[in-house]
Amino acid sequence: MVLRDLLLLLIGLLTASSAISQEIVNPKLKKYNKIGKLKVDTTFKQSYLDDFMVPYAEFSDLQNCRIKIKNKKLKTTMAARPNFFSVLLGKKNRRYVIVVNNDKNFEGVHLNDVPNKARIGLFAHELMHIRDYESRRLSGIMERGYQYLSKQGKIKVEQHTDSLTIAAGFGQQLYHWASYVLHDSDACEEYKAFKAEVYMSPVTILNQMEHHH
Repeated sequence: MVLRDLLLLLIGLLTASSAISQEIVNPKLKKYNKIGKLKVDTTFKQSYLDDFMVPYAEFSDLQNCRIKIKNKKLKTTMAARPNFFSVLLGKKNRRYVIVVNNDKNFEGVHLNDVPNKARIGLFAHELMHIRDYESRRLSGIMERGYQYLSKQGKIKVEQHTDSLTIAAGFGQQLYHWASYVLHDSDACEEYKAFKAEVYMSPVTILNQMEHHH
């Protein structure tokens, strides 16, 4: 039983880090600008960075984290994950990566098409993933990764992260993001259906915002 549990935890941690699995491939091809402990891919648009800095500037606790923003092909618009190896080295050595989808053939939401307020809401949501990871020990991060292996687990994690985003004061921007994805974006219906099932709806976000007032 112990061996089985350890295996499941390892799978969970690997899953949590899957978005950055190619980070160490051809490192010389990637160039980054540094803003404190934040490293930003030089190909990341300045307009994106301006929007990212809106929530980032508000989250002083995350400014002490080593976070890298990079572009890469994904199956979603954006993802925030811990670096697998850094997690094993202790909390003080953790590194995180926020990956932005640059796949031109992606049938979901392209960041370039997202209005500013909605984009800020998405960035705030991703930063709340990192705040959630920071609040956890190694076993807790493994648990998060394991939850991503099932749809119900994804729903629990993503809606908890939406709640954190609202509590952090970015509910209005999150509402704009959710509303844009479901009602105004050119994403395929399959992608919209996934977002509607896993994440908070615009109405749910507004209701929760009311409870925080």
